[in-house]
Amino acid sequence: GPRPGERDQAGLRDDLSSKYRYLAAELARADSITVDCHKLLNISMQCSCVLVREGALLNSSSTVTAPYLFHKYGNNVDISQRSFQCGRRADGFKLWFCDAVDDLDAQATLVFDRAAEMKDIVAGDERFTLLYPNSPTHICFRVTGREDIDYETAVEGLRQRGSFIEYYVDYFRLVPVNPAFTVQVLKEVLDLIHDVVMTEC
Repeated sequence: GPRPGERDQAGLRDDLSSKYRYLAAELARADSITVDCHKLLNISMQCSCVLVREGALLNSSSTVTAPYLFHKYGNNVDISQRSFQCGRRADGFKLWFCDAVDDLDAQATLVFDRAAEMKDIVAGDERFTLLYPNSPTHICFRVTGREDIDYETAVEGLRQRGSFIEYYVDYFRLVPVNPAFTVQVLKEVLDLIHDVVMTEC
């Protein structure tokens, strides 16, 4: 496969799911995009990237002089001049390595497919109200008729029963990146959320 840095932006975009590439069509108009590969591609450690149209903008927007870093090599290798933190260079290697040993296209497609299927399940369950149905990978929802939920209390109740669910101020959020998170598990989680909300909140 290609070495780190040899793949262009189009090649990276191809990895993110050939089936759902049409969803990224408008990205060609953006000046920059960020991708959290540890979420979308189920890479098991933090791995994010930013793609910019004008690479020189990174120099002007995030330049930090760090004379204690890379001092014996000079500024040509001081990536703190082009990166939000110099240690993130390894994220590029993690992404390249995972693509070399796994099929990231298939992984991203799986996440999109499962999110679509699971959103249909939530939308069809009268106990819940699906929010943001056009979000490609996030399943956001509320318990129907319960606008008074203290989500912090609900999440603590779920944790005490062995389940961790993300929430924002006024809704729950799931991102089905883990292959073990099946439709059956989703239904069990929905039952658990409903039970906790109705009995403890």
